[in-house]
Amino acid sequence: MQMTSGQRGVGVTRRIFSWIALLGCALTLSACGFQLRGASEYAFHRLYISGGGQMSVDISRYIRYGSKGTVVVTEPKDADARLEIVSITNTRTAVSLDSNGQAREYEMRSAFTFQLVTPDGRPIIPLTTIRLVRNLPYSDNETTARDTEAALLNRDMQKDAVDQIIRRMEAVKSMPEAKPEQ
Repeated sequence: MQMTSGQRGVGVTRRIFSWIALLGCALTLSACGFQLRGASEYAFHRLYISGGGQMSVDISRYIRYGSKGTVVVTEPKDADARLEIVSITNTRTAVSLDSNGQAREYEMRSAFTFQLVTPDGRPIIPLTTIRLVRNLPYSDNETTARDTEAALLNRDMQKDAVDQIIRRMEAVKSMPEAKPEQ
């Protein structure tokens, strides 16, 4: 099938317009200050993480692969700062019941308590609790799916807490001054 010169002109015009639109979007994004999130910078260079189980593994991974020059150390004596994950609590409460008194929806709550301190124990980020809530629909017919969804929601809340802890550590711009020796 042969294209007429008018059909070729439409294709060329459409291609030129799409390139102009793409260029316009790129210029708009760069003009508004948008930039991809780069590697994180922290006020400390060596971090020791205590407590937290899987959460500490997630934070370690985040720092290892997403920071400029900060490393996670295995000994507290080698650290510039210590992240202490003090407690993690998960609860599930029925929030709606059917006519038989059976739960139809649960509210899952997680609380993550942590602090960031200097090697000698002075607070950089004082004791802080991050509280998260998710809703979990319940059905007697789908027990396996419900348990799987509950596990996924708990994991999602933990990931959200890790992200919040990382952002709070990124917000620390300087370390506290060392105590003068007496």
